[in-house]
Amino acid sequence: MQIFLTYDYELFFGEPTGTAEKCIIQPTNQLREIAQRTGAKMVFFIDTGYLKKLIEYKDQFPKVKSEHEAVFNQIKTLVSEGHDCQLHIHPHWEDCTHNGNEWIMKTDRYKLDDFSDEDIVRIVKEYKSILENTTGKKVSSYRAGGWCLQPFNRVQKVFKEVGITLDSTVFPDGKFTAGNYYYDFTNSPAKSKWKFSSDLIEEDANGNFWEYPISNYKYSPLFFWRLFILGRLKPSQHKPIGDGYPMSSPGLRKKMLTKGMNLSASADGYFVTKLNTVLKSNAKKGFEEMVIIGHPKANTLFALKQLEKFINANKSAHQFKTFADLNL
Repeated sequence: MQIFLTYDYELFFGEPTGTAEKCIIQPTNQLREIAQRTGAKMVFFIDTGYLKKLIEYKDQFPKVKSEHEAVFNQIKTLVSEGHDCQLHIHPHWEDCTHNGNEWIMKTDRYKLDDFSDEDIVRIVKEYKSILENTTGKKVSSYRAGGWCLQPFNRVQKVFKEVGITLDSTVFPDGKFTAGNYYYDFTNSPAKSKWKFSSDLIEEDANGNFWEYPISNYKYSPLFFWRLFILGRLKPSQHKPIGDGYPMSSPGLRKKMLTKGMNLSASADGYFVTKLNTVLKSNAKKGFEEMVIIGHPKANTLFALKQLEKFINANKSAHQFKTFADLNL
């Protein structure tokens, strides 16, 4: 099986957003070290709206200049080490500012669908250009911020125009439509990849795009109770390295603790303990691909140790790949 370790490279979007050092630089360096020891390459979906704002404010504020230098240098290092840097868009950055001390998040327009057709085209083209200029590599893969890429027909034309051929946003049976979020993947194909045209979850053998969905898992209420309790009892191992807070997700925690929830297969925190279970389940289904999602900001020391064990336990029987390897 081909296993894709994918990480959304970004700050938090609540208050505070956290620092680049703790949310991005330090945990990404720890992932780089794991990659060097194990030989597994990773995919980093770079939040390119953030890069745009770093460029915009770097000459106004010394703090942003330092942040810009650290982030851009690290991205170049990732590329030089053979990691795959692809496009990740959180379009709310269009409305965000910096006051010289911190980022001021405004998330009312959180999805591309919250913008006009003209703005969508501009954002996709501009952000892709920024990322390609930063990495020196062609960008052809995409992940939507917050899993929000519906309705896809609003971006279909510009994706085709700029050469985005692969998406990895969907996780089967996922659904959340509260607050600023909207995604509904409840009718997605029971496959580890498929082609599509105008609808992410409607297979079309003649489509212009590939969907490589993130694997999913139904986490029980007991799992979430254990996750939250460990964070309090053993914070040194189970608290995120990132020092910010997530954007509000109304009703999410209550649902987790009372009903459990189908979510993406994740290398974040305690979620990492289910990766081998998901891998075995995918193999039983005859899947040839497994996509794992993670976030440097949500890494814990426990998760990093378990991730390295997962890679070492599976690298002889499976292939750890990046999307750039596919040449679609």
